[in-house]
Amino acid sequence: MKGRREEAREQIVRLYGEENVHVAFAWLEPAEKVDVESANPDEELIEEVALKESGSTISVLFSKMFLRQMLTAIGLCCAQQLTGINAVFYYSSDIFKKAGISDDRVGTLIIDIVNVLPTFFSGWLATKYGNRKMTLVGMVIMFISAVCMTIALVTGVQALSIVFTATYVAGFGISLGPLLWVVVADLFPDSLRASASSICIFCNWTSNLIVGISYPYIADALDDYGFVPFVCTLAVFYLFVFKMVPETSGLTSEEIQAGFRALRKLNKN
Repeated sequence: MKGRREEAREQIVRLYGEENVHVAFAWLEPAEKVDVESANPDEELIEEVALKESGSTISVLFSKMFLRQMLTAIGLCCAQQLTGINAVFYYSSDIFKKAGISDDRVGTLIIDIVNVLPTFFSGWLATKYGNRKMTLVGMVIMFISAVCMTIALVTGVQALSIVFTATYVAGFGISLGPLLWVVVADLFPDSLRASASSICIFCNWTSNLIVGISYPYIADALDDYGFVPFVCTLAVFYLFVFKMVPETSGLTSEEIQAGFRALRKLNKN
């Protein structure tokens, strides 16, 4: 970059915005006394620029630099839908009818209130305990609730099925509901966030469509065991989040990307 600082600055402004110029120069112009390991982030920044010059944003997102972030984000978006929350929203009236509540509006009101209330506390909880931890805690609550809901339906204790439906929705309300898009946004640098979010929204709505179309047939086939598939998907996605999702709460975008760089180096060794 020697002798071509202005040209480099123009390219960085075009690709990353004026506000990120000083960050890019800090990476590209390290102090004189640095070892080879500390220079690796510079090489990856240059690789990112090369990718953006030669290919589309999609190719950058699915390149080796951002593939883990992209797969993690897509997995989270699928988890939000495939763990059954919209099956509850769409078909909770059947559960309430079995419990003796014939008015659909009452069941819908109960579910909506239980869904909204936890969101008032989710931000505070995420700040205090972290996005990752709260996502995992919420999924545990959903898993236990889905198991207990199934037991209540099978044993005919319909009143308890309402209670566990409510706790299931509350677990969603402190985890995958409000925190999903926060974590997805945190996984990517500013220049790629919008494009990554678009792909994630597509995957999210596709998963929603799958649940909406398939669940009536699943419920008819399994009857009182209709939530067993979601017990399984909750277990699978819990392991996915535990393995793939980093803690992003309280970290800058640069710190989060540095964590992914460290993982890539570890996988290479």
